[in-house]
Amino acid sequence: MAEHQTGTNSGLGGRIRQQSEADRNAISLQQMQDDISGKTPLETIASREVPMVDVVRLRKTLGMSQERFCSHFGFRLGSVRNWEQGRRLPERPARILLRMIEDDPERVERFLREAY
Repeated sequence: MAEHQTGTNSGLGGRIRQQSEADRNAISLQQMQDDISGKTPLETIASREVPMVDVVRLRKTLGMSQERFCSHFGFRLGSVRNWEQGRRLPERPARILLRMIEDDPERVERFLREAY
């Protein structure tokens, strides 16, 4: 039976969107394992700009105090205070984690629970 593909669900993009979260997680895990083991070359992404995150808005959306946000996600309290008060900007690795938290906080929490 032929697949029926229309509109935005055609081609590779449509198939990826139709995958379950479990399938996407399994594929991502396999890709990470391949990257770590050296089976596949890592793509250079260090030169890509990571957009800023409104840390106050993110933290308040999650309903967390500064102290809880820091202990929950591993940030230093002084750093978060400096970011929120505009005295400093998060460096690239922190911006990446903040973007991940903004995008899917439950997934980051699940990763932190399982990894540590």
